Amino acid sequence: MKTIVKIAWRNIWRNKRRTLITVASIMFALFFAIIMRGFQKGSYAKMKENAVESYSGYLQIQNKDYWDDKNINNTMDFDAELIEEFRKDSRVRVVFPRLESFALASSGESTKGIAVMGIDPEREDQMTRVKSYLQEGEFIGQDDRSILVAEGLAKFLGIKVNDTLILFSSGYHGATAAGLYPVKGILKLPTPEMNRSTAYLPLLEAQNLFSAYDRYTSLIFDLHDMDQVKEVESMVGSKIDKDRYRVMGWEAMNKELLQMIETDNAGGVIMIAILYMVIAFGIFGTVLMMTNERIREFSVMISVGMQRIKLATVVVVELFFLTALAVLAGIIISLPVMFYFYYNPIEFSGDAVEVMQDFNFEPVMPMSIEPNIFIFQGIAISILSLIAMSYPTIKILKLDVVNGLRS
Repeated sequence: MKTIVKIAWRNIWRNKRRTLITVASIMFALFFAIIMRGFQKGSYAKMKENAVESYSGYLQIQNKDYWDDKNINNTMDFDAELIEEFRKDSRVRVVFPRLESFALASSGESTKGIAVMGIDPEREDQMTRVKSYLQEGEFIGQDDRSILVAEGLAKFLGIKVNDTLILFSSGYHGATAAGLYPVKGILKLPTPEMNRSTAYLPLLEAQNLFSAYDRYTSLIFDLHDMDQVKEVESMVGSKIDKDRYRVMGWEAMNKELLQMIETDNAGGVIMIAILYMVIAFGIFGTVLMMTNERIREFSVMISVGMQRIKLATVVVVELFFLTALAVLAGIIISLPVMFYFYYNPIEFSGDAVEVMQDFNFEPVMPMSIEPNIFIFQGIAISILSLIAMSYPTIKILKLDVVNGLRS
């Protein structure tokens, strides 16, 4: 076998030009496939990160009717001791309550329906990093009677820091909910939809506004590891009253996002498949040319006593070397590009920003460096080469030596 490997290695360098052209064609096709897939995977990861870390968390406990009917009357009270028990779990990073509802926000002659989020400022910031989105003014405290307004909403209503925002809504069990709140800060939220229609109140003030004293719409869990979601969900489910509450994982709360990612991923797979068809024709064309050019050589080798199976093995090993060199080179030239865009995501500007925000996407294109991106592409190329190897093998095993010597 060692001799076969040596012969195969020498053979691929007998025609350096052909070898380099073959390696380069596969290498650049692989490079573009890896980069395209890296951007796709990076975008999907960013979407999930935005959904989880900017809003839903990894898990939520809710009133059993709240998800299907997001009504202020479907809020819940919850055992404070059990919350503390959840917080002590080593898999849990932070647990915090929210009270969410809707209201009409008004300033001057402008009015808009908005989402009002009552938050525990300190704990909310540990997961959503909401304080880092502050563009103007100051962050709210737990005992404040002021409000934070998203940047898009502030522009629509024409308000600034220290202006007064009027909220009007329906409270718990039909109570009137109305309040005047000074704007303490303006936030630029990462999710475009939230950035257009969200305001934050301290939890106690939100409970007062909606007359929902000591009540929450949800308890949000942030975990150290996404892979532990199922374990923690099972643990939490075993400790709550399932007749009153339900536990929801982030995937259940973001079904539309996951469906959109799956649809887009299917389109990406089709594009990759088309690219690999091009690669396949390139590999097969090279194998066809290499085989037909060497018919006389193969005939001579068989005539002097070389076994057909060994000769076929030499050619297969040659193709293996070509594929390995191309895959290795493709991965090597793609790594610097991927690491650059991983640490320096593409940020869109101009009209592209508005287009992406209209589709509720953050106007950035990050890169993923997941190892399976490289592994999958390498396996795909190897499979194509394996299929191409069948041609020279069959050709050599069925070769007419007499006709071959005359060629």
